[in-house]
Amino acid sequence: MNLNGIAVCSEPVNIGGGFKQMSDEEGVLRKRVRDWLGELGIEPVDLKIYIQALTHRSFARQINVQSRGNEQLEFLGDSVLSFSITSYLYKNYSHFAEGRLAKIRAILVNKKTLSMIARTIRIDQQVLLSENEEACEGRGKDSILADATEALIGAIYVDSGIKFTVGWILERYETRIENMVNAPQISDYKTYLQEAVQADYSKLAKYRMEKSMGPDHERIFYSAVMLDGRIIGRGKGGSKKESEQDAAKNSLKLLYNLDL
Repeated sequence: MNLNGIAVCSEPVNIGGGFKQMSDEEGVLRKRVRDWLGELGIEPVDLKIYIQALTHRSFARQINVQSRGNEQLEFLGDSVLSFSITSYLYKNYSHFAEGRLAKIRAILVNKKTLSMIARTIRIDQQVLLSENEEACEGRGKDSILADATEALIGAIYVDSGIKFTVGWILERYETRIENMVNAPQISDYKTYLQEAVQADYSKLAKYRMEKSMGPDHERIFYSAVMLDGRIIGRGKGGSKKESEQDAAKNSLKLLYNLDL
């Protein structure tokens, strides 16, 4: 028997108690995943497809070097998510310009938003990683969590169909969509950036003036925004204040894919 890349013997093989340990571990995994899915309002018909969705390629390749883990389900889930969000926006905000709808959708389906949802549903505690990936703190990587969330969406679609999947997605997205649609035009980029990073990272953005150039009457100031010691954006302006606002604006573009 093969549990989506996790080899499990069909018949008992007693090698120093190895079969019993493998069987016990499989049972613990199945119960853990089933209980977690229940908390998310999902009653699995085929539990194996969900375990596959949680299997990162690093874990799968420890058993079969040809295995791609959850990558195919991730590919499917990406399309299902995009369809679900696009359909909702079209049905509820068809009076918006296409460009505005496209910008809203792009933010909703990007890796940052997906990784935030991943942590909300605690997929970081369920994903199966290799020992090496664990050592590299893979459980906290946005890319791994976002991909696993897309794979989970793909698994829900395969197991429960499009109607249930769309409903499940919108339960987790409707508030975010409404907040984005009703968001005011940004006039103070520094304040907006600070509120965003405080909510998403629990950190404070700090500003550093890097240099100034030109004669006194035409001096240009260059500033950088720092988050946890890392530069996340740069800007320039005719004053220190203007350069910081420009740096905050550019940081919002980079971090949140905003078209400002």
